[in-house]
Amino acid sequence: ATMEIGYWNIRGLGAPLRMMCDAAGVDYTDTQYATGDDWFGQGKPRIKAMNPLANLPYIVDGDKCVCQSTACMVYLGEKLGFYSGIDDLELIAEIFDLRNAIADLVYPSRKVNRTQEEFEVNIEAHSQSIAPKFYKKLEAVLDMRGCTFMLRDSLCVADFHIFEMIDQTSLMAAKFGHTDPVDAFPKLSAYYNAIKALPELAGYFASPKYKLPCNSALDNAYFA
Repeated sequence: ATMEIGYWNIRGLGAPLRMMCDAAGVDYTDTQYATGDDWFGQGKPRIKAMNPLANLPYIVDGDKCVCQSTACMVYLGEKLGFYSGIDDLELIAEIFDLRNAIADLVYPSRKVNRTQEEFEVNIEAHSQSIAPKFYKKLEAVLDMRGCTFMLRDSLCVADFHIFEMIDQTSLMAAKFGHTDPVDAFPKLSAYYNAIKALPELAGYFASPKYKLPCNSALDNAYFA
């Protein structure tokens, strides 16, 4: 049976999983849930019958059902040859901190920005100080290791999620008229551009999957 990846019909935490599959050239079913009813009413009961931890994203691979974002990334990475052990896991944890900062910024439910106006004030701080704090560390990793990508000259699991978070931050900066913070980090900027130029990801970047909203309109995201 073809492997299935399930997530909302946004990029979010589904993007790194879709990117990995496309980079590896494997066939998979990209199940996208458009409404709460689609997931809670139909998808979740099916997944819960296979795994009590049912959540989005998930992976169904034969009789194996994996839930929770990091577990999905590691499972897929091991299966497809991207996973690079504890150093990879460490970077995945690091980039989740940036992802959580973005979620705090864009989702009203996180109660950090209560209005669109507050969001538009605080996005400047994100571009000028919050994202650069993470970028400085990632720049140092690239400098220390001297590789094309974070851990080696081929992609590891964390690279896919790091790319997605840099890309979302760049898109937000462009939309709201701020300087793209990645431009201040030459190695990280070259890294980002190198991923964007990979022949094995050309299909992904040309596909509707890459053009999905970054965040969920269901949760009234200030930047979707």
